[in-house]
Amino acid sequence: MDRFDRNIRFFGADGQAKFRNAHVAVAGCGGLGQHVIQQLAFLGVGKLTLIEDEALSRSNLNRYVLARHDDPIPGTHKIDNALRAISAIDPSIEVTPVRNSIRSREAFDALRAAHSLFGCFDNDGARLILNEYAKAYSKEYYDLASDIEQDAGLRYGGRVVRIDQTSGCLVCLGNIDLAAARQDLESDAARRDRAKIYGVNTDLLDEGGPSVVSINGVVASLGVTEYMVGVCGIRSPKRLVVYRGDRGIVTTGVVESPLSCYFCKTLAGAGANAGVERYLKAA
Repeated sequence: MDRFDRNIRFFGADGQAKFRNAHVAVAGCGGLGQHVIQQLAFLGVGKLTLIEDEALSRSNLNRYVLARHDDPIPGTHKIDNALRAISAIDPSIEVTPVRNSIRSREAFDALRAAHSLFGCFDNDGARLILNEYAKAYSKEYYDLASDIEQDAGLRYGGRVVRIDQTSGCLVCLGNIDLAAARQDLESDAARRDRAKIYGVNTDLLDEGGPSVVSINGVVASLGVTEYMVGVCGIRSPKRLVVYRGDRGIVTTGVVESPLSCYFCKTLAGAGANAGVERYLKAA
């Protein structure tokens, strides 16, 4: 336990034991997710499930803290970066890698075993799936997002939203664009049809905006800190934490959920009856 001595001085041996017995799933092992994975490993979380279906690309190397300059590209999966780092930090951690989409049966089954979920995706389709899954199966869920906006003056930062079985979810709290989510989740055929109708260049839809390592690191650290204090009982995690890097501030909020939210009132605790499996893609 010597390696965790400085942890224990903060949240005690009981808190450290809670981390060793914890099982956390991280969905999305990119710029945000790699920070989260690294920190959870240093905290001593005993079980990690990692969900990611993409390989490393050259444009990732400015911010992927678990990647190395000599990782073969193409040829290196993002999960391989994480597995190597976890093994170097603490080889006793049990890791379940899921090299598949969040819309796969493998991912859904892996999420079921986890106590807490971290969503580190950059699209609202995946967020909507995790939001529904967390509500239906009574999972604690931390949704992380970072953003840099350049259209109306430079604005940058991010936010952490915590979902549990009390009222409040990404939809009713206004942290998800349902129209964008529907486009993310549409079939390939529907995407092609929309491109024909509206003249959308589908190749451009996959181009990412600006993203830098430090902003991702701040947002990830805020999310992991909320998880940490909740596990240890230091205080209740905040529902919403907002980082405004352009203003140099971090704020927290208590956001009230509308009483009529379908996800919070109907799907909460419904398990398989919630129908979240409708999002699964055919193998």
